[in-house]
Amino acid sequence: MDAKIKANYKHVLFDLDGTIYDTEYAYTMALYDVVKAHDPHTSETYESLTRFMGSSAKATNEELNFHEEDFDAISREWVENLHKYEDSIKIYDGVLGIIKLLKERGMKLGIVTSRSSTYKDILGEIASPLPTELSQYFTYSISAADVKNAKPAPDSIYRYMELTGAKREEILFIGDTMSDVTCAKDAGIDFGLAVWGTRLSQSVRCAHYFLNPWDIYKAVFLTDSLNYQWYRYAKEIQAIGQIGLTYCENRFDIERFERLREIASSMMAMMTDMPLEKVKDAICSDKGYTTPKIDTRAAVFNEKGQILLVKEAMSGRWSLPGGWCDEDQSIISNTQKEVLEEAGMQVKVSRFVGMLDKSKWNISKQPFHILASFCICKEGEGQFSPNSETLEREFFDFDRIPVKELRVGTTTIDQIRLCFDAYRAKSWVPIID
Repeated sequence: MDAKIKANYKHVLFDLDGTIYDTEYAYTMALYDVVKAHDPHTSETYESLTRFMGSSAKATNEELNFHEEDFDAISREWVENLHKYEDSIKIYDGVLGIIKLLKERGMKLGIVTSRSSTYKDILGEIASPLPTELSQYFTYSISAADVKNAKPAPDSIYRYMELTGAKREEILFIGDTMSDVTCAKDAGIDFGLAVWGTRLSQSVRCAHYFLNPWDIYKAVFLTDSLNYQWYRYAKEIQAIGQIGLTYCENRFDIERFERLREIASSMMAMMTDMPLEKVKDAICSDKGYTTPKIDTRAAVFNEKGQILLVKEAMSGRWSLPGGWCDEDQSIISNTQKEVLEEAGMQVKVSRFVGMLDKSKWNISKQPFHILASFCICKEGEGQFSPNSETLEREFFDFDRIPVKELRVGTTTIDQIRLCFDAYRAKSWVPIID
């Protein structure tokens, strides 16, 4: 069953502050110092001033009722104060990893920001609309100084479209403020909310909600193959048949639902090259309401930051240790059990990476819908011996992963990259598909 990964978009645009960079504390404290200096009795607080995240300097000065002739001086005060807090500015965990992956997959990346190049000479990188560390990934950065009307006006998006020839339906814009939401809406493009950096207190209507930067993956990419789509239809037909048999009592309805399962089995057998009887044994023996199967995978890291892979005896390919979650096991206990059985190592789970829908991440020939849990573990004790399930175990640096030898039905290079990001992150929001 041949399938490939197709992109829903050709262009992904990012806001900078609050989306790629965590600048809230630095920007807001610098602004608070300015406001307090000009009005020692101000009612403004740190919390109240966070509303200006994503706003241009001009819009901020106007709302705070500074005189127009003082705008430049006020902005320079803010710039000078910002130096006191610049050490707090960091890229959010996981963001750079997904940006690298998007670039490697041929996605065209751009930045749409309220920053202005006006103060770059004074502030350097922390004011740059295109910081040096991002320049290898982004072709264009549209700043507030590049358009007549900055966000929330759609001018920045229009400018990007003018430069690249991108069409509205090809663009996804990712940001964290209502200004970003409005900009995308008025430009007529899809918007994804960066929940990790947003301060919005109410839900907004948009195409995507991203709790974790890696949630962007399943919004941008999908598995594309006519054959694979028919395979998914076959699984759905099988589920309808099984659920119908669970609840119906009429003899004729029972015959119809049994026939649906037979048709689904034949379709799966044709598309997976599995013997028909083996497919029937796998799916037609299952009773009751159809639910997904659970696969557990362990990302075991050693002190060098390398990840553990095992070479499977049956396929001869490398995979993260793991397997079906047994009926009497939890996700954590099954993850640890599988590592012991396949790698001969006793480990403890230290972080939950996420629960992934394998139909969005893997090319699977299994006749079931599968959810796969991924957990981070630290290297433990134990000796490895070749066994009926695995032939070898080995730790790899990311750039030494044998990509062409992976068993992609269970472990893809994108999932391994995800695990590296989760392992390195100071804090991590699990991905739940």
